[in-house]
Amino acid sequence: MFSTIGWSKTNDSLKIITLQREVSNLKVSVSCLQQENGNMRGLYQQQKAHVDSLINRQNQQEENLSVLANQLKSDLSETNKNLEVNARSLSTSINIRTKLAVCGILIAIALLGVVYFILKKKILSGSSSIDKIKIAQESLETAQKAMQEESVKLDNKLVELLDKQVATQPQNSSNDDQPDHSLALKVADEIVRIETNLSRMDESVKGYKQLKKAVERIRTNFLANGYEIVEMLGKPYNEGMKASVNFDTDDSLAEGEQKITGIIKPQINYKGKMIQTAQITVSQNL
Repeated sequence: MFSTIGWSKTNDSLKIITLQREVSNLKVSVSCLQQENGNMRGLYQQQKAHVDSLINRQNQQEENLSVLANQLKSDLSETNKNLEVNARSLSTSINIRTKLAVCGILIAIALLGVVYFILKKKILSGSSSIDKIKIAQESLETAQKAMQEESVKLDNKLVELLDKQVATQPQNSSNDDQPDHSLALKVADEIVRIETNLSRMDESVKGYKQLKKAVERIRTNFLANGYEIVEMLGKPYNEGMKASVNFDTDDSLAEGEQKITGIIKPQINYKGKMIQTAQITVSQNL
């Protein structure tokens, strides 16, 4: 009887010890799982931070791309307006060339819009966002350069025509003291417009150097005939200048600085006397 009871107690003790051991093992397993869960949480937080960083970089690149596109459209719009204003005042042959230039720029704007739409759609659709943004920027730069080359090509043709106009058309005058300056003023307006466009281009653009030399040649011919096209683009502005002025704010300039950044019509002097007042745009940071 005693031995049976003793054996039963011993057996119960063994079961308890076995259960305690299993509980201890389970606690160790739970502790390991908790530690692994903590590690997984840490890894998740790192991956989440990395993904957030990539998303922020993508958003910044898309914003930069949009700013570049808007700036390009603004520059193209300003060029188009200048071409339209000058086209109304030129002779029939010059008007034809100017209209061709306007058409070329409008086509380039349309192509640029299509390229921008397609590239933006691709950027929003899939794999490596940063690589796609770089491709989009490169494509925009390529499109901008192609548009500039087309503009330079048309301006080269226009300069050739201006050369012929100046060479073949004598100055008409009602008497010896009052020569007719109308053709000279029209040609000077076109020359300054072309110089303004060149100032916004890189010298690597195809036809840039040829066009610049042609413009310098016309300036030299003008000077030899008594006409001076006063160079004002990029020069500091002061209140004593005789000019019609439009002011723009530019925070990138030094405080208090005023600089001539656009010329609608140049100042023209004939034999030292001003025959056309300048119409200019002045950027300032006051």
